[in-house]
Amino acid sequence: MRRGKREVVDVAEPRRPDRSLDQLLHVRKQRLGRLERERSSARESWRASRQALRDYKLRKREAVRQAAQFWQESRARFLQMTITTGQFHLAKARHARMKEEAASLNLRCQEAVRESRLAGARFFAARNEARRAQRQQEKLGIMRDELKAWSRQAGED
Repeated sequence: MRRGKREVVDVAEPRRPDRSLDQLLHVRKQRLGRLERERSSARESWRASRQALRDYKLRKREAVRQAAQFWQESRARFLQMTITTGQFHLAKARHARMKEEAASLNLRCQEAVRESRLAGARFFAARNEARRAQRQQEKLGIMRDELKAWSRQAGED
């Protein structure tokens, strides 16, 4: 007995699901992690610069206070005639050096203010970039979920 030839039946192969959106989400998630790390390091840098600024301000205030106190004491001793004119001129020169030191501390303080402002601007830029990336990530996640729901609906119909 001879068997007849069988016809090949076309069976639709299941389509491979499109993973491009998942891959994009994965890449964006890695980018978001990098942006979060950059934001965190920018925040730490800004905090450190603000702390340095605070330290410079305190040192400057202390130097100005010490110079003023030294001058008041020297002047009072001279007026009470407990020190000589030569000693008074030495005290005057020392006071001038103390004022110069306070002025240089003031310049360093102003430089620290500039650095702190730049660090703050870098932090806020990094924070905005991380927020923007987070919003994009959320939008892509919503889009992926909607596409999956539509494909399920199309498969049921």
